[in-house]
Amino acid sequence: MKSTAAVPYTLSLVCGLGACLAIMAVSGRKEAWDSTLYFVVGIPVMCVAAFALAYAWPLKAWRWVLGMAVGQSIAMLMGGGSLSLWPLAIVGMAVLSLPQFGAALLGARLSRRE
Repeated sequence: MKSTAAVPYTLSLVCGLGACLAIMAVSGRKEAWDSTLYFVVGIPVMCVAAFALAYAWPLKAWRWVLGMAVGQSIAMLMGGGSLSLWPLAIVGMAVLSLPQFGAALLGARLSRRE
């Protein structure tokens, strides 16, 4: 049975969205990365999720990190983030996604699936 990519894409998007929305709600900030919780809790949680998704679906595992970045972008828009700063936010999100990318590569490498 061939697995569809819709499941890991959806899970990764929901993870990125959920992590940011939860941090925004707990911290009271408009954007998750304005809170230290994003770095102390959010990034590690997303790294674990990226590892797990890449372990389960190792083919082109970088896609699941992209899904998380999209989820975080949606959270930014929901929080009232300015669209004028969106290009800068994309660059920042790319840098902040490096740990998740590393976790996904490790998960895919450790996976025994082909």
